[in-house]
Amino acid sequence: MRRGSLVGPLLLILIGVVFLLRNIRPDLPLFDLFVTWWPVLLIVWGALRVVEILATYFRGRPLPRAGVAGGEWAVIILVTIFAMSVWGVKRWTRELPGKIRIGGVEVFGEAFDYTEPEVVLQAAAQGRLIVENARGNTRITGTDGTELRVLGRKTVRALDRNAADRASEKAKLKVVRNGDTVQVAHAEDSLEGARVSMDLEITAPRGSSIEFRGKYGDLEVKDIAGEVIVDSDNAGLRVESVGGRVKADLRRSDIVRAMKVKGDVLLKGRGRDVELEDIAGGVAIEGSWSGELILKRIARNVRFESPRTEVRAAAVPGEMRLTLSQLSLTQARGPVEIKAETKDVQLSDIADSITVDLERGDVELRQPRPELGRTEIRTRSGDIELALPAAARFRLRATTDRGEAVNDFDPRLKVDQDDRKGVIEGSLGAGPEIRLETQRGRVIVRRLTPAEASALLGRPPQAPPPPEPPKAVNQ
Repeated sequence: MRRGSLVGPLLLILIGVVFLLRNIRPDLPLFDLFVTWWPVLLIVWGALRVVEILATYFRGRPLPRAGVAGGEWAVIILVTIFAMSVWGVKRWTRELPGKIRIGGVEVFGEAFDYTEPEVVLQAAAQGRLIVENARGNTRITGTDGTELRVLGRKTVRALDRNAADRASEKAKLKVVRNGDTVQVAHAEDSLEGARVSMDLEITAPRGSSIEFRGKYGDLEVKDIAGEVIVDSDNAGLRVESVGGRVKADLRRSDIVRAMKVKGDVLLKGRGRDVELEDIAGGVAIEGSWSGELILKRIARNVRFESPRTEVRAAAVPGEMRLTLSQLSLTQARGPVEIKAETKDVQLSDIADSITVDLERGDVELRQPRPELGRTEIRTRSGDIELALPAAARFRLRATTDRGEAVNDFDPRLKVDQDDRKGVIEGSLGAGPEIRLETQRGRVIVRRLTPAEASALLGRPPQAPPPPEPPKAVNQ
């Protein structure tokens, strides 16, 4: 009888894990990970074969004629051809017509640089600037006065200098003023087999409003008193010191960073990291963001919506951090509402009401102030831990259908525990209602330590009183 192999079952397990991750966390970039790390499959496959051969040898059994069977070689060749083709196509579509190199030589063209003549014109002090840059980075800076300056640096990738010159002549930068509106346009990025990208440096009157449209390239806006509206297929966005709202629709982005914005920030699309800080208005974020989202000092409403997570708060004067697996929220004003499928949640110093509803995940709530709001926390699978100051007053019902109920807060809270489920219930003064519910996990209610309270409130912990000096004793 032919001995079985571990490769087939492990490959089946790997495929099942991939599909499970896709169902649980669709935001994970599984395709990008596969395109980059597919050679690991060949390494693991070969390592398993070596282990099997060694195990056969030490057991004294006859060794197989071939370490890898013919059918497996066919599968390996097919997987290798497919993965290399996908990797090559993906890279080519990013860089066409060319940074593909063989022996250090670019097969599909060279890069030729050109400088556009600087354009200077008078613009309205509070006008509108419309920028259309099909491919290339754009930087817009506000300055005092009414002068607008545009400087373009162009890169053309083509097979030879003549083709690059022809493409450069056709891809001229256009700057047109029509009333209070100035339009800066570089609309064509592919001409006669050449690829054209243009980096723009623009200084505009500080009171301007900005409208940007692009296909590929980062955008930076600074010191603008008006609003900023962005519509791009692939762009990193950096905004600082903006007096109006910031509205961005990004189909793909590696980073979005906004600081010192006096209006609202409205973000829609998909990408990776988002960092918003010192926003005087509200924040609304929609879409799929697979990196880390950081919000600091948001003065008004916060709303985040993705296919798997929803977060709402009246304001976040502290900090909010959100990843694919965790959410932490410190110093926020409610009502705070959180709904997610799989997420570990940590809440600290939340004013007003709290509602948390999870499919899977642990929840930790630490409240350093005795003034509490109505709290309702549910998780289908996960632990719930509630830490409150000793002076807090509330009505509590905490239940677990399959787990342990622990009361380390006050003996007046009654605990009813059997082999499977537990309940903590009681009332400590006239306070808001707190309901904690987990179907599978522990539920813990405890007192917040002075050190924890001081850290959450931003105060240094009180030092213990100094010891009394020794008293003199007559001999």
